[in-house]
Amino acid sequence: MIQVLTFLWLCSLLILMGYHFLIFRKGNKTSPTHPWPTLPGVSIVIAVKNGSESLARHFKEFLSQEYPLFEIIIVNDHSSTEEQKNLEEMVHGLSQVSLYHSTDQPGKKQALTLGINKAKYELILCTDADCRPAGKEWIESMVMLSHGDNLVLGYSPYEQTKGLLNLFIRFETVMTGIQYLSWAVIGSPYMGVGRNMLYPRKLFQQEDPYKNQKHIPYGDDDLWVQQASSKSKVVVNTEKASHVFSSPAISWKQWFKQKHRHLSAGHHYQMKAWWPPGLYAMALMSHWVLLPFLMMSSPDNMLLAGFVLGLAVRWDTYRRWTSRLGDRDTALWYPFLEVGYALYLAVMGFITIVAKKQTWN
Repeated sequence: MIQVLTFLWLCSLLILMGYHFLIFRKGNKTSPTHPWPTLPGVSIVIAVKNGSESLARHFKEFLSQEYPLFEIIIVNDHSSTEEQKNLEEMVHGLSQVSLYHSTDQPGKKQALTLGINKAKYELILCTDADCRPAGKEWIESMVMLSHGDNLVLGYSPYEQTKGLLNLFIRFETVMTGIQYLSWAVIGSPYMGVGRNMLYPRKLFQQEDPYKNQKHIPYGDDDLWVQQASSKSKVVVNTEKASHVFSSPAISWKQWFKQKHRHLSAGHHYQMKAWWPPGLYAMALMSHWVLLPFLMMSSPDNMLLAGFVLGLAVRWDTYRRWTSRLGDRDTALWYPFLEVGYALYLAVMGFITIVAKKQTWN
């Protein structure tokens, strides 16, 4: 029995080492910029459902972007009457801002579709109501990686606050970023974050990705990236000027609800999109679950050496990525946070399998 467990643990270690050397180390590089002779117009699309307060908090930072030609389109997804009034007051008198009220069935996908169809510029830049750009160069930074016909995946970290929850949220966000950005760099994108994504309107309208997905209340980013990648090149932008910060959950319950929604899109992944993150998660969980049994049952210096070497490699990979994605303070606690991350993957994986999320917020 010990031999079997040792073999399984060594397999998990080799899989993790393979990911870090063959995928994550190659993914940590800069995509080439595109020399536009004239910067194209950009339509920022934001779907809002009872989130006027969050939007108002950083709305000026969207308006103050140093970019020659852009508009902001806000789509109200069946918010309350009071919320709708707040949105109307917010945009009143702003010529470059348009507000539309969705009359389709409730849902973020329907709201986004309305906003994109109403856009007057060809490049669509999506974000959420609770987000803020890292600076005034956000739009330009994203556009400079676009060729007009490709999809640009940005990164969206969470604001730093005090406490263990915030530390873990930021760690999990970096880990997720390392994975989906790396796979996109090597030509196998499987997801993106709707808080920071740019693509051509023509591609969206041709593909009409949400036509057969109206019954799925999530996956406006993941499933769209998977579909778009078969028709267009996908590039990544990790420059700090391109980051869009989001407000973190303030309670474990709120965060679990949020992650449940995000992970529920995995139910609709094709196998080729599921296995890149899925295999890594299973290897990491097996690695930490089996290790205590092996060390108690049959302590071995070679086993310990393999564990230390593997941890050092993963820790170094994470540290390298935080120099680009931010949240470098989380790297100090990597070994402990990775254990928590493995536990999180196990718990959330089980919850997501037995209970699908039914709403997008």
